[in-house]
Amino acid sequence: MAGIEIITVGDELVEGRLVDTNAATLSERLIVEGLPVVRHTTVGDDRHEIVAGLREAAGRRRAVLVSGGLGPTSDDITAECAAEAFGVSLVRSPDALRHVQQFFASRGREMSPNNEKQADLPTGAVILPNPRGTAVGFRLSTDGCDLYFMPGVPRELVGMFEEEVLPHVRTFLTGAPRRVAQLKVFGLGESDVARKLEGLDGELPGDARLTVQYRATFPEIHVRLVLDDANDHRAEGLLEALTAEARGRLEKAVFATGGTRLETSFPGQVVAELRNSGLRLAAIDGATGGVLGRLVSQTPDSADVFLGGIVAPCPRTLGSVIGVATESVDIDGEGIGGLARQMAAAVRDRFGADLGVSLLGAPAPEARPLEGSLTIAIATGTDRALRQYTFPVEGDRFRVLAAYVALGQVRRAIRVANRG
Repeated sequence: MAGIEIITVGDELVEGRLVDTNAATLSERLIVEGLPVVRHTTVGDDRHEIVAGLREAAGRRRAVLVSGGLGPTSDDITAECAAEAFGVSLVRSPDALRHVQQFFASRGREMSPNNEKQADLPTGAVILPNPRGTAVGFRLSTDGCDLYFMPGVPRELVGMFEEEVLPHVRTFLTGAPRRVAQLKVFGLGESDVARKLEGLDGELPGDARLTVQYRATFPEIHVRLVLDDANDHRAEGLLEALTAEARGRLEKAVFATGGTRLETSFPGQVVAELRNSGLRLAAIDGATGGVLGRLVSQTPDSADVFLGGIVAPCPRTLGSVIGVATESVDIDGEGIGGLARQMAAAVRDRFGADLGVSLLGAPAPEARPLEGSLTIAIATGTDRALRQYTFPVEGDRFRVLAAYVALGQVRRAIRVANRG
């Protein structure tokens, strides 16, 4: 009976047409509360599977969270299945029907007759209000288990969970939040990170336990340090010490640290460092097809530090746009480095930026998939640094990795500028 189970319903989920974000969202939120989620189950819009899944989950858990299948169409059968699973009738709820009618009326829309179906609930169900959509949720209690049925629309589900489900779960389940620290890494592979963190728990007190979790989200590596320690007085300091030790072992590859919710991305960190240093960046991109600019521009408040860029796949085209002569340059040979330096300086001057970055290169052709090449130059007021790489990755990954590596060089230039 220990732990919480999550069931998500929908053919679109089991067929892969839609990624199941609801289970992940609910799990993450429950873990923060210290309420362990022990199983995820996804079923299609199949009556037998839904009924069986509900019965089995209710038989082994104290709380079950269900999402999906509460809509007005013929394949939305979760409420019917809940009634069948627990041997009760499906009845039309006047309160639920009133909610649907008022929802449409408040928006000046005519309600279709099939929306009335959303007011049919199992006998004994407690309505969970949904001010964000037409489908109310409901709670059923059976044989020591509470089941919570929520809409599959993520915005509606999150609101209902926070306002109705979680407060009720707290009345009978006591959370024991685990202490979590996160480190985000770029510049090391997952195996290298794991090797460097071996034995991190070697000096722990006997009754404390550390779990190190790794997640590769290319090209970043995310590390979670999860500490279980019954001694509240020492736990916070112990986790801080472990985090500092991990950061020391991983050195400059760590670009962000924090707690359970660490939203900082590598591009976001570079933008923050530009802002803190009072520096502005411009880019000329002949390698990523605009990925670098997109990653930077998607970061909030980037407009004051990223002045703009020029994107084209051909160095000669870039040269003509930026005013750099390319006719006598061997762009497929040694001349590419000098050209990259000139372009970095030219784009810096064109936009009036403090730093200019140029990227020239391309992923390898399919016939030679391990030979993608990249040249990066950084121009400051006093220097034109150059780096060249070979990346054995395919097209899309090459472009993302190239953008990250270029931003890494920008980050290095920021540190040099700060020391000066």
